[in-house]
Amino acid sequence: MNRFCTAFFSLAVLLSAADNDKVFEAMKAELKRSSTLKLNQLETPYFVSYSVDDGITYTATATNGGIISANTGKFRIPEVHIRVGDYKFDNTNYAGGGFGGARYDLRSFPLDDDPLVIRQYLWLATDSAYKGSLQQIARKRAALRSVTVNEQLPDFAPAPKFTLLQDFKPLTFNAEAWKDRVRKLSAVFNDFPALRASLVEYSAIDGYHRYVSTEGTEIRKGETIGSVQIRASAQAPDGMIVRDSALFYTGDASKMFPEAELMKAARTVGEQALKIAAAPMGENYSGPILFEGVAGAQLMAEILGRNLHIARKPVAPAGMPSQAASTELEGRRGVRIMPEFFDVIDDPTRPLFGQEVVDDEGVPDKTVSLVEKGVLKDFLRTREPVRGYTESNGHARLAGSQPAPTNLIVTAKETSSLADIRKKMIDLCQQRGLTYAIVVKKMDFPSTAALDEARKMIAGAGAGRSAVSQPLYVYKLFLDGHEELIRGVRLRGLNARSLKDILVAGNDSATLNYIENNAPFALLGFGASSAAVSVVAPSVLIDDLELTKIDDELPKLPIVQSPALSASK
Repeated sequence: MNRFCTAFFSLAVLLSAADNDKVFEAMKAELKRSSTLKLNQLETPYFVSYSVDDGITYTATATNGGIISANTGKFRIPEVHIRVGDYKFDNTNYAGGGFGGARYDLRSFPLDDDPLVIRQYLWLATDSAYKGSLQQIARKRAALRSVTVNEQLPDFAPAPKFTLLQDFKPLTFNAEAWKDRVRKLSAVFNDFPALRASLVEYSAIDGYHRYVSTEGTEIRKGETIGSVQIRASAQAPDGMIVRDSALFYTGDASKMFPEAELMKAARTVGEQALKIAAAPMGENYSGPILFEGVAGAQLMAEILGRNLHIARKPVAPAGMPSQAASTELEGRRGVRIMPEFFDVIDDPTRPLFGQEVVDDEGVPDKTVSLVEKGVLKDFLRTREPVRGYTESNGHARLAGSQPAPTNLIVTAKETSSLADIRKKMIDLCQQRGLTYAIVVKKMDFPSTAALDEARKMIAGAGAGRSAVSQPLYVYKLFLDGHEELIRGVRLRGLNARSLKDILVAGNDSATLNYIENNAPFALLGFGASSAAVSVVAPSVLIDDLELTKIDDELPKLPIVQSPALSASK
């Protein structure tokens, strides 16, 4: 389920609960009744939680000055979790599959606040989940009789009672004004008739999250987010499709973003897409690469932030392979993964886009020191115990209680100016007989690529290699100091272990705000759930990286010119 935990408030502030929240009262009433669940001589639940997410959505999409879609909708999404057994051994962490519970025709959760209707739904959902949990724990026990488990970790970490009760304050949002703004923004691309396609979309979500559990935790908090996506694509003379985008996110959807800033961004996207289309094709390259400005933050988000957790392998029936893939930093706790002058923390308290108070499992978010003097010290953890850790640090933020960062802060104690870094790159080129170095100023992360293109990028990485997002703004830095834009290259062999090869960090700092969804390259519109993340990082120069020329089959040019291009002549 898509949930955006971006409410801006302090842990020290506990807002009074409204007495007329009928949904919340119905949840608590059914939670109390769940303690009576019993089927024959089988286990009773030791943990039950209910969550219900309300929201109103406003969206509009426009192209070339015309609205192509506009919607306002309301959603209410429940989740029921039941664990049988105990904290050491329960029905979870099992890969055998199977639903098991009664298949009631529950349809959608009620949108009306009728307590009886809400409780009726929760009653049937609880009954179904309980029966499913009983069958699952039986299958898990049977699987353990035929397989050997080297390390039997607890299945769930206890958590203290936590209370956060925040009154619902409806968002004041002028959807009509934003539709007019989207029209105006998309009309900017009429000044660039050579573009292949363009799109501007705004989205505002006014959400309210409720959560209760048998551990006594009660949470009600606002979850509001606003976003604007500005995209454009162009086609090079050889047929290659290139693109650019500007993505804006905020936790205050009532204000969104200044129109002048968005207009400037739209014009930059149009100009840059055409410049990339006109740029020469790059070629294979091996040597130093500078990730400058926002590219440094994008790099850290993708190859560091996405690997700062441990994937637990579930119990599986004999002959069935484990479904959990290892992350690139597993088993490297206490090992240097970056130069000694780097520190990395995850700080949910900072007033950035990723700020959060409590995670999806009802655990308060904690500031975590992840890397100290280049050495990996800790991971982002949930209530699912993993090797070496039995407690959560409050980072369950994605579907299935998967961890994700909040505000990932990367700092370097030793830095150089970008001018000095360029001089160092030129020196390295001269020493190695290279005629140029590479500067990447923007990555395609989060990616606006089509699904077919994403599949090609994954395939292009090669067997056994992890794929990273494509660099969008790529420049050759020549020995005389001038730069030349190129296109059509991918990064090869870049992964979390490449961070050890950072030569120098810039004295700058860039902030990337994005929506983490666990999809490859954080593809927009994909993934089963979402979490707001901020990454703050400097520019970094990494040695001995590879670029490879894209040699995919290219689409043909259109048979006739676009109407916009024809009309401009």
